[in-house]
Amino acid sequence: MRHLLALLPLLFLLVAEPVFAWTATPTGTIVEASYTEPNTNADAPPTSLVDLARTTIYYSIDGTITKALDVPATATTGNGNIVRQVAVPVGPNVEKNVTFWVTAFDTSGNESVKSNEVIVRIDRLPPSAPR
Repeated sequence: MRHLLALLPLLFLLVAEPVFAWTATPTGTIVEASYTEPNTNADAPPTSLVDLARTTIYYSIDGTITKALDVPATATTGNGNIVRQVAVPVGPNVEKNVTFWVTAFDTSGNESVKSNEVIVRIDRLPPSAPR
């Protein structure tokens, strides 16, 4: 099953205000996340980003939040294309909704607010017997 999910712009406190466009493709318990790093600060008016350190991918299952990956910035100006695989611990004979989001960090360690959430359904239920 393939999900093409687009996130609305992040609202950053001190870092940036990017648009994270996601493709999330579950294969078993592996979800591939693909997005573009932010490239502007949330100043008024917005200015070019010059201090992006990393982005962080999080997920939540049944209300338990897990930091999945810290992804170093491709450049301090951002705008790099990121593709990462995230292993999600969903046991056999279970079907779960997994909620993902991303934040960005600047070189001073300031973290943005989280992006809008993307929900991926991981289905590990066995198929039903034919009738």
